[in-house]
Amino acid sequence: MKVTSINRFKDSKLKSCVIGIGKFDGFHKGHQKIITEIVKMSKKYNCIPAIFTIKNYPAASNISSWKERLNAFKKNGIELCLWAEFAAIMKVSHHEFLKMLSSLCKIKAIVVGKNFKFGFHRKGDVNFLKSWATQKKVTVKLLKPVIINGRTVSSSIIKNMIRSSKFYEAAKMLGRWYSLKGVCIHGRAEGRNIGIPTINLQLENRNNPLSEGVYACMVKQRKRFHKAVFFYGKPRTFSNTETSFEIHIPETEIGNSYGRTFEVIPVKKIRNPEKFDSIEALANVIKNDIAKMNKIFAKEFDGIEKKV
Repeated sequence: MKVTSINRFKDSKLKSCVIGIGKFDGFHKGHQKIITEIVKMSKKYNCIPAIFTIKNYPAASNISSWKERLNAFKKNGIELCLWAEFAAIMKVSHHEFLKMLSSLCKIKAIVVGKNFKFGFHRKGDVNFLKSWATQKKVTVKLLKPVIINGRTVSSSIIKNMIRSSKFYEAAKMLGRWYSLKGVCIHGRAEGRNIGIPTINLQLENRNNPLSEGVYACMVKQRKRFHKAVFFYGKPRTFSNTETSFEIHIPETEIGNSYGRTFEVIPVKKIRNPEKFDSIEALANVIKNDIAKMNKIFAKEFDGIEKKV
């Protein structure tokens, strides 16, 4: 897949494309429906399946990182990803946006959702898009939203589910379990000092919608799954005020993990962050967290490692 900003894209030999437009945060079932249609139509018209998306969109949180979005595009058949920084196009009108897009590539068809809005102040809608497309002899495919349990699948709803620790409900809309990826870095070694060693991650998506707390989770590393607990947030007991992400995998020796990438799949929140009067009190609560994690997997999520 070719990934390039609109400022650098030059390909006079590029054949026509079928293109989708959107942020695609989370790459949920609604997004997947659009991508599937793009690939299907590109085969029909012998065109390039393409995407236009926005990088660094100013949101309170993002379900997926930029890297994860690109991987999803590539995995699902997109061959060209054109992107723009939000700051560069935030004041571009809907008229100018379509003019810009059509100057970059030969558009055979555009695939979007029926509620699609675009341009400065979101003044462009599907009626304007269809009118423009008719003049330019471009096909427009409007897709109905995906409905699950009576609710329209959307990134904002999924973010709220994740923030509220409703991971199973979020998974239904995402088409997969929500996960976070990160690289193991050196931590404070406080967990090891109390006999509960942790893996400290630097998250790929630091602007995620997850709320602070302790969670039962699955940890994937080198194609193996481990049941574990993790803490996310600012430690209350220690003087350090930086946000941390620490995993403890009971009764498992991972070995030297520094520099390795781990994928963490939260399944249920155990508790909110707390401040303890002593290290011993903290250690006792963590042991209780581990016991609760084991009960959660035994009663609610038995065999989950075969489903993620």
